[in-house]
Amino acid sequence: MSIATAEIRRRVIDAYKMGKGSQADIASSYRVDLRTFQRGLSRFNETGQTAPRPRGHRQALYSGKQLKALAQLVGKHPGNA
Repeated sequence: MSIATAEIRRRVIDAYKMGKGSQADIASSYRVDLRTFQRGLSRFNETGQTAPRPRGHRQALYSGKQLKALAQLVGKHPGNA
């Protein structure tokens, strides 16, 4: 399944709050994974937000001058890397 947009998440939460079925029924009818629905509902109840959390990778370990210094070091000693 793809990532549910903020709009879909909002519709799912609205349907649940209006009592249009169980969590499983509503998630299924909107083609949203049940666990995704539950996390979205929990987040909405805590923060009022329906948008998916940002996805991505952890922050780079080296940047700027450190990255340049590392590149120079590896360039001087390519066999040890």
